Amino acid sequence: MSASVWFEELSAGLLTELYNTIRVKDSSNTLVQLPRTSFIVRKPEEDFKIETYPCVSIYHLNYKHDPQRYYPHPVVMSVDREHYTAQMQDSAVPYNITVQIDFWTRYQTDMDNMTRTWLMRHFRQFNLSVTDDGGTERTCNCLINGDVEKSDLVSGNERLYHTIIRYTVWVEIDDEVGYTEPVVGTINIDTSNED
Repeated sequence: MSASVWFEELSAGLLTELYNTIRVKDSSNTLVQLPRTSFIVRKPEEDFKIETYPCVSIYHLNYKHDPQRYYPHPVVMSVDREHYTAQMQDSAVPYNITVQIDFWTRYQTDMDNMTRTWLMRHFRQFNLSVTDDGGTERTCNCLINGDVEKSDLVSGNERLYHTIIRYTVWVEIDDEVGYTEPVVGTINIDTSNED
């Protein structure tokens, strides 16, 4: 069964984490969650248009193989000592995905609350809960990548507040395809010819 964490699994985990964390103040000055529809994944093949404010978007910037986390040898899953075989699997292939999280608001107070509630627990490094493509719950290490950036702009007569945070996230491709290999069971050492 497959156990990969790739773009779809990462996006789902991030959307849940953002939804469960980010708050803004309502008219009674109470911190409240944004609706689920305020959290979106930007797709490169589609025009990006913000429908509602405040909102948060996720964008996968790039990815690359991580040779430091890669173990190039097969992994022994089990050994059958009676039949002298071992059940093996190839190692997972680790990647680092750079993810950009964009915060969008019409009001500075909303931006302040959104970034404050997010950065309170995600300021340097955190473990993101995800479900791999085989249905198993896991965590991915997320490390902030660079400084928090502001990119405010004017659209028509409105000022839009825009904050950007990037993270490097550890993921892996793992098809968990098993195979059987023979193993040595007994070694007999002949010492009769020694002088």
